[in-house]
Amino acid sequence: MENATLQVKRTLSYIATPSGTSCYVESEPKTASSRRTIALPPLSSRLLNANRIRQAEDRLRAKTWSNQDLVFCTAQGTYYNPLLLFRQFKKLLQDAGLSDMRFHDLRHSAATMMLVMGVHPKIVQDILGHSSISITLDTYSHVLPSLQREAINTLGSALAFTREA
Repeated sequence: MENATLQVKRTLSYIATPSGTSCYVESEPKTASSRRTIALPPLSSRLLNANRIRQAEDRLRAKTWSNQDLVFCTAQGTYYNPLLLFRQFKKLLQDAGLSDMRFHDLRHSAATMMLVMGVHPKIVQDILGHSSISITLDTYSHVLPSLQREAINTLGSALAFTREA
């Protein structure tokens, strides 16, 4: 938290077994670029710091604590049930009057917003952990036409300024 960064070091999958039960499986990220450090905005840092304090309080109150070094966990330090998170996410969307979406769509929205705001695609690639710039550009090409118009207008303004000088 001192550096206001988030490190992506592992992935978690919730897997149904042939016997009808399910389990969590931690693994390495898909690619080397998936392992990354992401700078956090001040608001995120403050919220994560508050979460860390709440988690420390939960740890002190818990009869048993599963120390798995999770950023978000239950009051016993274990993984959240993804079905519960899914239901809570859907309720938050509904309460906020937002249209239905997948949790993963938040990632897509953030990337689109960054590109529209002029963040360089290479930086967006690094934040998303894409292994190549082509994945980022292919996935978010729908925002590029408006960016192209803006770039041409900016160039036109610069050329007009140079001509006047």
